[in-house]
Amino acid sequence: MDPLNVEHAGRTLRGVLHLPHPHREPVPAVVLCHGFGENRMGSRDEFVRLARLLADKGVAAYRFDFAAFGESDGDPADFSVSDQVSQLGAVLDQLERNRAVDPARIGVLGFSMGALTAVLTAGARPLRTLALWAPSGGALNLPFWNGGPYRDQIRDWGYADYNGIRFGRAFLDDLPGLDQFAAARRHAGPVLLAGGTEDSLMRAELIDPYVEAWGARLELHRIEGMGHSPGTLAERERLLDLTGEFLLRTV
Repeated sequence: MDPLNVEHAGRTLRGVLHLPHPHREPVPAVVLCHGFGENRMGSRDEFVRLARLLADKGVAAYRFDFAAFGESDGDPADFSVSDQVSQLGAVLDQLERNRAVDPARIGVLGFSMGALTAVLTAGARPLRTLALWAPSGGALNLPFWNGGPYRDQIRDWGYADYNGIRFGRAFLDDLPGLDQFAAARRHAGPVLLAGGTEDSLMRAELIDPYVEAWGARLELHRIEGMGHSPGTLAERERLLDLTGEFLLRTV
């Protein structure tokens, strides 16, 4: 595990690269994208465990903090999904230049808002494979985000408070311009989509457009009893097992 930072728009994105040992030839790699307000560890260290699993099997894994989260630079007021897509692009550019990595075999995994970021990125550039945990993309046009309370908070306080996570007008103003399902249709590779049966973001009306976009290239898994993230050891191991098997097979 080696520190590897990426410079983007005057900010340092801090991350770590897990490389297989030994690796005499360039290896495939997977970039791990955390959810809203989280960091490169994952919600319950899932990213650390997945990165180690992949590296043990010959696949590099890169974990990093998006700007304004974790240890990366940035102001939460500037947070937007489009900015995260641009950051992920910079990360992919740097990995493609890394002599330890095979630039033709790079995939992305994202959780929640990180999954939305991954989908939008896959619509803008070729990715070898795509893995999504509980993608938030289908919910962006729901009143939850676009209703009055958050805009009222921004008007009154200058920021909005979502479960202790600060964000500004840039996030809400960015949402109407995002078309995650059009981006999904442009991704030509295999896709894993996994989430819990108790997660409202896994409702059929939010997931069916992805199913339609990817057809037979999609592997869809609903983990019985799981919410938005694993709440038990068994749920976490199930999620990691099926994701590791998919990525090792497709990257």
